[in-house]
Amino acid sequence: MAPDHAADIASGFDLARLPGGFHADPYPVYHALRMHAPVHRVAGGCVLSRHADLEAVYKDTATFSSDKKLEFRPKYGDSPLYAHHTTSLVFNDPPLHTRVRRIMAGALTARAIAGMEQPVQDLVDRLLDDMEKRNEVDLIEDFAAAIPVEVIGNLLAVPREERGPLRAWSLAILGA
Repeated sequence: MAPDHAADIASGFDLARLPGGFHADPYPVYHALRMHAPVHRVAGGCVLSRHADLEAVYKDTATFSSDKKLEFRPKYGDSPLYAHHTTSLVFNDPPLHTRVRRIMAGALTARAIAGMEQPVQDLVDRLLDDMEKRNEVDLIEDFAAAIPVEVIGNLLAVPREERGPLRAWSLAILGA
């Protein structure tokens, strides 16, 4: 990639409008960002493209906190959504994050993950077989979104017949 072209790609990078071919081969864009805009401002934040920068942000919880209590209180008041958002893993820093992560770690050991391989492969095969029988499919809804719902549903022992709304609920919570 020519240097000027790489600089143009980096300066014009927008998560809402990814360049053509990005999903097939994102690496030239990643390279352009690392070389010309390692900390690239986008609406609502920044895209960091260098490992050292990401690691520094991750470790500096005083400056870059995941704790959203102050931000969420005016938005959610005393609602269950406030309680969820302020106690969930993704919206907390150590030590709460560490304690919750430690509890979850047992379900995500190498042995536990290896034990999931065949059930996940069976799920993928079943989803592909189901898609093959139809004239039209939505790859995200019918395949990509179904996999985490089923895997997490299995981990949490959610009855299969109650898993339907899980994805919609998780998207609603994350978007709230």
